[in-house]
Amino acid sequence: MEEIENNEFTNESVAESRRSLESELQGLEAESLAESLPEGFNVDEKDYPKKKSFNLTYNKVKDRIPIFLCIAHGAIWGLLARKGLEALTTYNDSFISGVIWANFAACLIMGIAVDSNHLWEILLESSDYSHKGEIPLYTGITTGFCGTFSSFSSVMLEIFYKSADTMPGKYYHYPNAAYGIMEFLATVLAHFGLSIMGFHMGRHLIEIFDNYIPLLKKKTYKRLEILTSVIGLALFVIVVILIGVKNNGSWRSWTFGCFFAPFGALIRYYLSRYLNSKVKNFPIGTFSANLSGTLFLSIFTLLSRGKSPNNLQSQIVTNILGCHVLSGLDDGFCGALTTVSTFVVELFGLKTSHSYRYGSYSVISSYVVVVLILGVFNWTVGLTDSVCSL
Repeated sequence: MEEIENNEFTNESVAESRRSLESELQGLEAESLAESLPEGFNVDEKDYPKKKSFNLTYNKVKDRIPIFLCIAHGAIWGLLARKGLEALTTYNDSFISGVIWANFAACLIMGIAVDSNHLWEILLESSDYSHKGEIPLYTGITTGFCGTFSSFSSVMLEIFYKSADTMPGKYYHYPNAAYGIMEFLATVLAHFGLSIMGFHMGRHLIEIFDNYIPLLKKKTYKRLEILTSVIGLALFVIVVILIGVKNNGSWRSWTFGCFFAPFGALIRYYLSRYLNSKVKNFPIGTFSANLSGTLFLSIFTLLSRGKSPNNLQSQIVTNILGCHVLSGLDDGFCGALTTVSTFVVELFGLKTSHSYRYGSYSVISSYVVVVLILGVFNWTVGLTDSVCSL
């Protein structure tokens, strides 16, 4: 009996020690991820002690301009990468749309970026930057490119399509409405499960290759920052010119997307940067960006796919140009305003209970928004295919 009691005591001690070590590791993980995100997020100091605080604002205009331009540059390429990958991976009778691979790739790159250290070592040793999140080029990669490459609102729209059986041009005719619940769960698990896996893979890859990446010298970095800023500005000007001089072609949805993407990414950046610090253990800025982006996407989708109340044989928007603008707002503005890559990083940085709460609230509230806007209209008036897709 005495031996059994000793074994039980030993097992309890081991379990307590394990939990204590896990709590300490979670604290270090939270600190590392919070400083790796340009937007940052606030965690409970009792659970995740912070060794140092960092300022969430830039005081000089000259410091803001490179960040604006790097985010804009990254957002344009992120939009093109997402639309291109969706076009390559979406095919007839596929269960999940190609956005799942865009989110996976974005989270993979985000995992590489947030755990990369050797590349930025010289810059972080200088007094210019206290952590990676303050480096404009790094911000362009994470917030600009990865944030726009992934899209939370597109995932929520697809979840609604699957659960309500309203996929454009495709109807499954479930035996009864309850099957929509399984479709909801299957789509949620597929999208976010693969995105989390991508983030894990990215962190594992950089752990292997980080020391083989050459150091980025200050002079080289400054040249890259200037080059990135100039190219970002030039790309935006080119997009504006193309929109003005080329007034036809199905590719116009791409140019409109490139035009709106920088605005969505910048709004997300500032929402997250100034609101994430307000509430502990709940990144309210990213939550607001994802929720509002899903709201806008629901409205734009209603306008492009909704049947006219006065003529059920026609769409609300019947003009091709108007349809392309709405498509650009869908993919560009809403796609850039919402993000899965940053969302996944925040899930990893929060304590387990807070992580599940944040993730559940984000998914459920966004889904409710889509149902209230798009679902109610679909069940009262109806949805059809947009003019662009015909």
